[in-house]
Amino acid sequence: MFLTSLPIIFTFTRLFNPIEFGIFLLAILAWVTYSSPAPYPQFNPPPGGSFYTLLNNLWLGQAKLWQAFWPFFLLINAAFIYIDYRTANNTYTIASWTTVHGMLFLPTVWWVISVWRCSSHTRRRWWAVAARTLVLYLVFDFLLRLLIRFEYPNLLFDCRLLTIEYGDCF
Repeated sequence: MFLTSLPIIFTFTRLFNPIEFGIFLLAILAWVTYSSPAPYPQFNPPPGGSFYTLLNNLWLGQAKLWQAFWPFFLLINAAFIYIDYRTANNTYTIASWTTVHGMLFLPTVWWVISVWRCSSHTRRRWWAVAARTLVLYLVFDFLLRLLIRFEYPNLLFDCRLLTIEYGDCF
């Protein structure tokens, strides 16, 4: 999270500086801390053995927070690292990079809603605060990536190597 987007934003644009960004992140943390629910540690999830039952329980907020948060958090960060690695090696075009982000958009929306609904099913309140804060940080990173793609593509992609999609760099 923020491994590629922030260095590009801080180095090549004047959108915001690190101090402003830190204040913004602290404001999100303060808001989430204020608005997070009280923990409900005695929660027992409904029984169910299938994967689809688990997905339904996650969507409805009837699962433990760690089940909602960790699998997708690790998956999406691994996907971001992979596509950024492929982009840095000039093996992903702008269209490929955008397609992967498009494929991750709806699962990210599902994940945000699931984590938000399951956040009270933990032993300590700060786990809910941490999960909700990281979810919002990841959404902000997603938005920064889209900003870089549409407003500053020359900073991430080597547009000299593109022949078919050269128009995407403008």
